[in-house]
Amino acid sequence: MGEPRWAVAEGTDLAFDAVGDGPPVTLLHAGIADRTMWEPQTDALSNRYRCITYDLRGFGESAMGTVEFSRRDDAAAILDTAGVESSHLVGCSIGAGMALDFAIERPQRVDRLVLVGVTPAGFDAADPILDQLMNDVAAAEKSGDHHAAASIEVRAWVDGPNRPEGSAPKWLREKARQWILPTYDVQGWDLSRPLDPAAMERLSEVGAPTLVIVGTEDADVIIAGCEATAAGIPNADLVRIEGTAHLPNLEAAERFNRVLLEFLGD
Repeated sequence: MGEPRWAVAEGTDLAFDAVGDGPPVTLLHAGIADRTMWEPQTDALSNRYRCITYDLRGFGESAMGTVEFSRRDDAAAILDTAGVESSHLVGCSIGAGMALDFAIERPQRVDRLVLVGVTPAGFDAADPILDQLMNDVAAAEKSGDHHAAASIEVRAWVDGPNRPEGSAPKWLREKARQWILPTYDVQGWDLSRPLDPAAMERLSEVGAPTLVIVGTEDADVIIAGCEATAAGIPNADLVRIEGTAHLPNLEAAERFNRVLLEFLGD
């Protein structure tokens, strides 16, 4: 990753990269990562697409700021600064939720929509295993043991809560740990203004062709959220990537890229 470009947003600047030529594809990272999680995709797509990746506010090189903000406005600021009127959107985890919200609020700016491991705002389902792991993360974080908290998050998201710990590749587990640790020192997560009404009530408003992707080893609630999203968005397709958890674009990059390229029109 070289020197980033910068987009001015409410109360902060957002770091982004734009590589390649062709129709724009904007990729929004997961909450346990930063924009570098998309390197296998930008490597595969940049010979035919203009790939835009950015650090969401509070992640990577993008500072949170101290004012209320809208993550949909942040995404619009990235597109505006990159000189892009409309783009394909690819999001993973919280990035998928953001991409979905953006497609509802600004449909004219979204060409095709890819949602990986999405649980729309307003979706509610029980997942006792994941809930317990997240309670353990909160307890470790409250005690100040950020390394323990990060290890539990890696267990929950990278391995997947239904697989044995250490199931994901070692390099990916370590990379995720490096991404996660700095986020515990960030303040102001509650400054974000949510979409209202929430996306779960508005799935039928999505007009862009939509692909939902989920790893078969992801948490039960994530799989259920992806199924509900694909069922609620008109003509959406659902693809399951076997043997992967919450980051299928990294755990099975070649398979993921084939699915993505086929959907985008190649």
